[in-house]
Amino acid sequence: MSKTTLQSWFRIAVLLIVACSVVGLIVDLAMPDIFPRNAFTVSIGEAAKAGTFAIWFYLLWQIFTTIRGIYGPDSVHYLERTPIWRILLDVLAAYAVAIVCFSVLYVYVVRRDQGAFSEELRLSNAIYFSVVTMTTTGFGDISPKSGWARFLVSIQILFGFFYNVLFFSIFAGLAGRRRDPGPTSASH
Repeated sequence: MSKTTLQSWFRIAVLLIVACSVVGLIVDLAMPDIFPRNAFTVSIGEAAKAGTFAIWFYLLWQIFTTIRGIYGPDSVHYLERTPIWRILLDVLAAYAVAIVCFSVLYVYVVRRDQGAFSEELRLSNAIYFSVVTMTTTGFGDISPKSGWARFLVSIQILFGFFYNVLFFSIFAGLAGRRRDPGPTSASH
């Protein structure tokens, strides 16, 4: 099996994990309002949590691969074979996945502790709060109250800060590497 075929199968597996996790999270977040809480829906929700951790590992792997590709010893070949739109799409998709993963974590924290935040978080306002936190905007309309909530928010603030620095570093690295034609032999 060639490396390209293996990478294609890996991408298909990742897409399936993401799709199943998203469906599972929707089912889990819709209990008991839309779907009844029973053994089947609870097991779907638990599988979605495991899928979310798999997405996190993929996210971290993708970030590491992009950094290694741009700044590593094989950066010239990486940049020649990987279009800029693909690199930027991967980086932005990882950012969006991180926002959704943190918002899901916030909803689960609220399910365990109703007073964890200044208001009850459903998925919609948890995504809003996650975006505000990830961008380090911090409007203050929703705030963490419990220790676990503050811990998770602190982790997301740090992640968002470093990810923003990383994004601009990747963008600057791409711009610098694409513009640099390399050494020329006819420069007398």
